[in-house]
Amino acid sequence: MKLHCIAILNRQDSPVYLRNFDTPSDDVKYHSLAYTSCDVIEERMASSKSNDLFLGLLQTVEELSVYGYVLNTGVRIILVLSVPESMVRSSSVREMFQQIHAAYIAMVCNPFNEELDGLSNAKFESIISELSRIHSETK
Repeated sequence: MKLHCIAILNRQDSPVYLRNFDTPSDDVKYHSLAYTSCDVIEERMASSKSNDLFLGLLQTVEELSVYGYVLNTGVRIILVLSVPESMVRSSSVREMFQQIHAAYIAMVCNPFNEELDGLSNAKFESIISELSRIHSETK
């Protein structure tokens, strides 16, 4: 499983954080994947009565799989991964979302965090970088 991109969108579907772990020329591709995933997230939330934050696989585009997670506040976290079909395990993807969720909550609830518009916090960035490092090599 290789992590390509993490996107965090607010409840108005505006990007708060988008981190591309591939080449900078792929930014547009990941932006469009994040936005098209918002439509799928809206459909899933409208049709589901479950309280589960993890939405699972939203879409696949070429070799990329897009997974979604919605916080209770309406903030959406989207992961773009390349997952070989033999390795599809939603438990490991769910665990990644929970780690990102915990880092996000710790940053947002920090009374000393002065960043209001975006997510630029050294501890948050280090957690995201560590997740990228762990999931950068295909196993």
